[in-house]
Amino acid sequence: MHFELPKDRLVIPSGIVASSPDIIKKLEDAEGLGVITTKSIGISERNGYKEPIIARIFASLINAVGLANPGIDAYISEIRHIYPIKKVLMTSIFGSSPEEFASLASKVEKYTDWIELNLSCPHAKGYGATIGTSPTLVREVVSSVREVTDLPIFAKLVPSLGSIGLIAKTAVDAGADGITAVNTVGPLKFIDERTGAPILSNTYGGLSGAAIKELALKCILEVRENVSVPIIGMGGITDPSDIAAFSSAGASLFGIGTALMGLNTKELMTFFKEFASGSKKPLHMQIPLSYKEFHVREAWGSSTRVLVLDGSIDALPGQFVFLWLPGIGEKPFSLALNDPITLLIKSVGPVSSSLASLKEGDPVFLRGPYGNGYIPKGNVNLVGGGSGVAPIHFIAKLFQKQVTSIFIGGKTAADLPLYEELRSLANVKVSTEDGSLGACSMITETLDLTGLSGEFFNCGPEPMLIRAAEIESRVTTPDRIFCALERYTKCGVGICGSCAMDGLRVCVDGPVFQYSILRGCADFGRYKRLPSGRRVPLNECR
Repeated sequence: MHFELPKDRLVIPSGIVASSPDIIKKLEDAEGLGVITTKSIGISERNGYKEPIIARIFASLINAVGLANPGIDAYISEIRHIYPIKKVLMTSIFGSSPEEFASLASKVEKYTDWIELNLSCPHAKGYGATIGTSPTLVREVVSSVREVTDLPIFAKLVPSLGSIGLIAKTAVDAGADGITAVNTVGPLKFIDERTGAPILSNTYGGLSGAAIKELALKCILEVRENVSVPIIGMGGITDPSDIAAFSSAGASLFGIGTALMGLNTKELMTFFKEFASGSKKPLHMQIPLSYKEFHVREAWGSSTRVLVLDGSIDALPGQFVFLWLPGIGEKPFSLALNDPITLLIKSVGPVSSSLASLKEGDPVFLRGPYGNGYIPKGNVNLVGGGSGVAPIHFIAKLFQKQVTSIFIGGKTAADLPLYEELRSLANVKVSTEDGSLGACSMITETLDLTGLSGEFFNCGPEPMLIRAAEIESRVTTPDRIFCALERYTKCGVGICGSCAMDGLRVCVDGPVFQYSILRGCADFGRYKRLPSGRRVPLNECR
């Protein structure tokens, strides 16, 4: 089949950044970007693996997301509202049989330009590499998809020197129009030397980034020797000079994944534009992915616990960190203070419950900080609900002279273990739903702004944020109201896209946003995403 390749030659690979339709829509104006690939979509909804899902190996990453996806029907219910887009949209699909691949392709072909067959995921049993290493299965899968669609088909292959050329030829002979080379290398196990425990919750993951560049180039050379179709080359492209090497090896388009780590939406736009022009890429911030070991110095509280660790971190109010307990998992938490590191832990699931049970002297591992922070430009009024009191405390400690008033609330007094300390810092008005501390009401029912001016900073459940911001809008402008959001966050560095909200990735574009931005968002206070990425009403996401 003859089809046109886009003028812009850069590609976002499957599962990187553009993991939901709203993010895809946000990136369609990126200069230099030609193809946006979706996350791999399957027949049924999958939550993927629990965190940790990524770890750093020198300048590279090992990851195991676990094919998290909302399922084909839920995906189509979203993508149909934005398709077509200004870029080539390539939908990645995965299945356990030729029949599943064919079913997926027939369902999605109305809402995509190209189809990519994931024949190479290295760590999901029964999928990906399980199929992609068998010429017979590759032939059957590609043939089955070819029978149901006339769209261009790309087969994404395992980086296996000595056999990738044969697999590529088999795929092309069966009807593939292009090859994506290569996927991550694996499965590999990455052990934390201090604990002897695997970092990834799945134990095994796939290696990406600079560490696999030479292997990727050799694989592309082998593919080019066997087929004449377009090749999307990827695997360790981090600098514009790498494009020439991948082009010489035989690639026509160029996928960039790991190098996008930590970039917010504005930085992504600049990155693609400058990368495509061959100019020096923007300075890439050093993302803190390595875990540092701390010990609990103090712990108190009941339903919500305060953990004080024996060290400090360079961070601002509003930023968050991940706490990791080997063998149990990790979760993100907003900082209540940076020196000493102080956190509020509410028991919700297995990880937070284990963290809440830590005693003085117990070890805990931390990575971060992540996201943007908040620095008041003048006087500020603070509003916090439940564990949202954490950044309120941080601001009050760091900028005490600028804090005019503090409003905090919770279900019970046990939700507010930092109340007494806040009282020593500023004027505090408190409310609880059961009346056990302060007024018996919701926090927004006691939000008396008489005589207040300056900025406002809010943190808590999104319905509370909306109500508080609307009240505050009566006395100030939306650009002087700041809200700290909490979304389901897996990686913290903008790669997995699990924290998407209206195309923004909360972990890198936030978590602190001006209300002037949030009030125009359709998802804010109304919809969230489940671990699978499925978009649901807020009240279904508990």
